[in-house]
Amino acid sequence: MTSYLLQLPRELQDAIFTYLKHNDIKNVRATCSSLAKALPLHFDRVFISANSLNIQVFSAIANHETYRHQVSEIIWDDARLLAGFELAWGSNSDAQDGVPLWFIEGRSDYGDPGTYVYPKNHLGIKESWAYYKPLLDDQQQILVSNLEAFKFGLRQFTSLKRVTITPATHGTHWRTLYRTPMIRAFPPGFDYPLPKAWPYFDDDLKIDVLPWVSDGDDRRHQEIYNDPNGGAFVIRALAEFEDHGITELVIGGHEIQSGLNARLFDEWSPEYEDLVTLLKRPGFRHLELHLFTGFVLEDHECYSYKSGLLHDGLTQAKDLEYLSLRASSYIENGVPELLTFEDEEDWGICPLRDVFPVDQWPRLQHFGISNMLVDRGDLIGFLASLPPSLRSVELSHLGLKAPHEYSHLVQDIRDVLDWRSRSPGKRPEQYSNSCPLVVYAKV
Repeated sequence: MTSYLLQLPRELQDAIFTYLKHNDIKNVRATCSSLAKALPLHFDRVFISANSLNIQVFSAIANHETYRHQVSEIIWDDARLLAGFELAWGSNSDAQDGVPLWFIEGRSDYGDPGTYVYPKNHLGIKESWAYYKPLLDDQQQILVSNLEAFKFGLRQFTSLKRVTITPATHGTHWRTLYRTPMIRAFPPGFDYPLPKAWPYFDDDLKIDVLPWVSDGDDRRHQEIYNDPNGGAFVIRALAEFEDHGITELVIGGHEIQSGLNARLFDEWSPEYEDLVTLLKRPGFRHLELHLFTGFVLEDHECYSYKSGLLHDGLTQAKDLEYLSLRASSYIENGVPELLTFEDEEDWGICPLRDVFPVDQWPRLQHFGISNMLVDRGDLIGFLASLPPSLRSVELSHLGLKAPHEYSHLVQDIRDVLDWRSRSPGKRPEQYSNSCPLVVYAKV
């Protein structure tokens, strides 16, 4: 029987199909050959990581004469499965029934008093370890070939515009950020220690940000930065291979309180030069930068902003239209962790113009900052200097010097800035959600 869906005009079919997620599209295609023909597969993004399944799917799409022209984004999954030595939870020699203690302690059910709601099919410890061990062995064997596959993709994907580099692919337990082929293949209820490839902090591990270039304490440096940062290799490949159309770069990690080591901008390094080479390419328009700034942000820890390297690098992006910078500093109720409003003299506040060369971005349409310490007057003056092309602003979880500063900030955006006087098509409209620490302005 012919599907009623196929009797609709093609334009209406296409409009309906746009609302379907990838899993739904797969199920619809499986219902009959007519729908499979009417709804062809489409791949707008691909994933790559140190996993053979992810690389196999990536390479298959890169070699397909139809699909390779559809891909506009590569997501470099820099999350590395833990091997135990990265953790302070025990050693590989500690085991229970053949399962390392670090693996047991890294599962979501470790220490649970029985109140946590688990998936219906929650895989046991032994079963999870039996599935995890081959994944770990596979990762060790393939750490180099994923970079070669990435370079191949740069040549093959003719519509490529964006590269996303993130350590947060696995997200949190039961809430993955991206469903890569590797993650899709996990058995139901698979429970394992979440990868932590880049420096991060949580309630149990509060580490400070170490220099990008080791200052001599190699043991501590390698203890935190135990694996090569794949993101640095990716940026170098983008800098060295000029024949690509990458105009958008996303370096993530904020979702798991991580990100690119902010001290990359303390002093010149080859990795910094590679990033600048990419930023200054003609037509580069979109940058999302998640920075790991450590547990607490004090004056001496703001040098990464004040050194001038971040400012100078951003100056090279003459065609920039979208900029979002998110730090990892924990700010609650407007106060950084371990600081109070009484510690105002210890706050490391850097003038925004010393970080962002706004006069170099005549095409800027979006500006966003998150988890930074700011001065209200400096922020308002900076917002006033943003170009007329501006269409949206995000000010999220900022640290101000007093609790009442938030209400004053919103009032200043309304009364001091000239946004209300602009024509309707160019007027940023203000939005505020239930959290007083987040202010949005968007057309």
